[in-house]
Amino acid sequence: MDAAVSTLTALAVFQSSVEHAAFRSVHGYRVVGRKGSGWVRWERWVERQFVLSLSACLEVALPASAPRILLAGCRGRPVFRQGQTVGTWRCIVAFDSVAAVAPSSPPPPVLSPLVNPRLQYLPNLYNDLQKVFPFQQREKKVRQHVNTKEKPIHSGEQEKTSDQAGSESDSDSDVDSQSDKDSDACEDSNWFSVIDIICGFSILLSSSAELAPPVQKKPRANRKHIDSITLVEIAKCFHLPIREASETLKIGVSILKRKCRRYGIPRWPHRKFKSLDSLIYDLEYVLTREDTQPEEQQLEEERLAAAIKALTKRKNMLESEKETLQQKPALDLMTETKLFREDVFKRRYKAKVQTAVRD
Repeated sequence: MDAAVSTLTALAVFQSSVEHAAFRSVHGYRVVGRKGSGWVRWERWVERQFVLSLSACLEVALPASAPRILLAGCRGRPVFRQGQTVGTWRCIVAFDSVAAVAPSSPPPPVLSPLVNPRLQYLPNLYNDLQKVFPFQQREKKVRQHVNTKEKPIHSGEQEKTSDQAGSESDSDSDVDSQSDKDSDACEDSNWFSVIDIICGFSILLSSSAELAPPVQKKPRANRKHIDSITLVEIAKCFHLPIREASETLKIGVSILKRKCRRYGIPRWPHRKFKSLDSLIYDLEYVLTREDTQPEEQQLEEERLAAAIKALTKRKNMLESEKETLQQKPALDLMTETKLFREDVFKRRYKAKVQTAVRD
């Protein structure tokens, strides 16, 4: 078969409702080719997938497992209309010369090369959009219209144009010029709607930039003040989170971390102190609360005294460990303390579950 000629007859662009940057296009072509001594005519349909945004335009391969918009084995010619949904895809642009489906004007901003110049990197989609929406012709007309408005008219030229206008006053030419003006005005109105979209984007960007509050940088700490901070002053803030400690010491978080590394503290010990304080608080609560539960009332006095003695010993061990951490914050918690903490967490969880079941 000799070289065939393809003509665009249909174009539909779909946008995903799940991923807003995912687009698919369905192209319909009428192909005419010479085969032997005669001519053969047939239709060819192509489905493509893109990733479109104002910052990037890419064509990606169709996933093998993903459902297609063009159903395989479908009989008849497919016709798509704007607003139609196929699965998770919604049609935003529809054109079909055979089914007399006209596209809406102007196209969405992401499909306009004037708003999205990167669209020209996709020739398959851009060339077909160019046939449906004549962007270049409208751009030339708008430029001519702007140039005629901005071009100054001298006094001699103004008299010459007025004389020419007076001499050319035939009725037929007036009708033709009026029809041309109406068609130009219609195309210009469609084009100016595209310009309004561009201006709207620029106004939004400028207004957001104006309304954004200025970022106020915090003044840097004095070098002498940073050098004067000792380990004793840092140790007084171990019970605070690192951000609150840096605000208390009037230095930055990164500077505080650097000072800790110099003193051999690889990690801020706030969580260790918080864990020890929580365990000590629980022990104090058990030791000081009144014994009103019926099960505990049945305990023997000796067993109760032994339990109180063990709890008191545990509390003293935790307090001594806390004092050791205050002097050497790089040390890890003792294994016995970790096991005791795990036991307390399990008891809390069981009590929480029992309370939820009762409620």
